[in-house]
This record gives sequence, C-alpha cells and structure tokens, in this order.
Amino acid sequence: MQLLRDAARFTPRPDKSSGGPIVIKDKSNTMLWIGTAFGVSLGLAIAVLSIKGPDAKSIHLALQLTARWAFLPFWMAYAGRSLVELFGPILEPLARRGREFGLAYAAALLVHLGLVIALFLITSRLPLTGVILAIFLVGVLCTYLLAVFSFRGLAKALGSTGWYALRTVGMNYILFAFAFDFVRVTVHGPAHYERWRLVEYAPFAAMSVAAPLLVLAAAAHRRLGKRHNQVRLRPVTN
Repeated sequence: MQLLRDAARFTPRPDKSSGGPIVIKDKSNTMLWIGTAFGVSLGLAIAVLSIKGPDAKSIHLALQLTARWAFLPFWMAYAGRSLVELFGPILEPLARRGREFGLAYAAALLVHLGLVIALFLITSRLPLTGVILAIFLVGVLCTYLLAVFSFRGLAKALGSTGWYALRTVGMNYILFAFAFDFVRVTVHGPAHYERWRLVEYAPFAAMSVAAPLLVLAAAAHRRLGKRHNQVRLRPVTN
C-alpha cells in the first residue's frame, strides 16, 4: 500500500484558501511546458519522416522516438518527489513540477497517437493487436483522464478521494504499460531481437524498473526518519 500511497503523480498544488487540490498559479508557464513537449515530439516525427520518407518503416522509427521522448517527462512526474527525498533538496525545483511534467507527457503522446493513426492509414491494418493493443489503449485512457482531471475545477468535482484513487491507479498503470514494452524486449535478449535493439531498449527498461523502487525507497526513508524523530522526542515528552 505504501507504494500506491507514495506513487508519484501529476502533482496537484494545494489550495490553502479553499482546500481544493490544485491551484494553477501560472497558466502561461504550464502552457510552455505543454507546448515544448509537443513541439519536440512533433519535431522528432517530422525529422524522421523528412529524412527517411513517409513510409511505414519511417513511421515505426518515429513511433519509437516519440514514445521514448514522452516517457522522460512521465518518469519525472512519477519519480521526481522520491528523488528529492532520497538525494536532497537540490532536485526540489524539478519535483515541484510534477504536474507540468505529467501534462508535458500527455502533450508529447499526442504526436505518438497521430503516428499510430498515420500508420494505420498507410498499411490499412492496426499496428497493434490483442493484449498489446488493450494495454496501449487503457494507458492512453489513463493518460488523458489524469490530464483532464488535473485541472482544479474537475479535480474538486471528483473529490480528494476520487482524485487520489485515479492518480494512483493511473500513474502506476501507465508505468506498467511502458515497462511492458521496454522490459519485454530487453528480457527476450538477442535470440529474438538484434543486439542494437537491446542497447536501445535497456536504459528505458532500467528506468521503468527503477521508478517504483525509488518510490519504495523514499517511503522507507521517510518511515525511518519519522521513527528517528519519535525516538529523539520521547525523552522530552516523558
């Protein structure tokens, strides 16, 4: 339960005046994060298609690049707070941007979805099928439910308990969806894939595995800190 409780999130900022879960203090700054993530993802796709040509093979390459780019802000949204707790306040500015990282991920994923549709139009068949398609679609649904409900009005309508449950389940499921792709290829080894693909996937597989471990480590660190403080305060209170 502690992993779920401490799982990183599309971080809401507390509203001290109303008790609401989110206050958007700087909409222009949030839009900058969203626009930058979308622009980089779009730029990667355009660069690949311009150099390689707009065929199915090029779209597959663009899909790989945009997926990895989208994973980076998601990973920070998931693990950023844990990094601060484990490695000190030097990373605090990044951890405070959990919501922006989450929305940046959702924006970057839009280009990836556009490429999936383009591949379907070119090949006249679904690029994913079966279990992999189901995992992908549920991950997309979780992504945009979190993005929509991260805004203050909708989050308040959902309620703190509902928002907490959605955020916890959604973030962990999205991580699972990424890990299913990255780890699966890495574990299969060179018997199934070329060695260069293992090198290409391995760092992202490692990040997928490291994220929940960081959350667990941060939870353990926090518990030990609380126990230490209780031990120090006990002689004073007796």
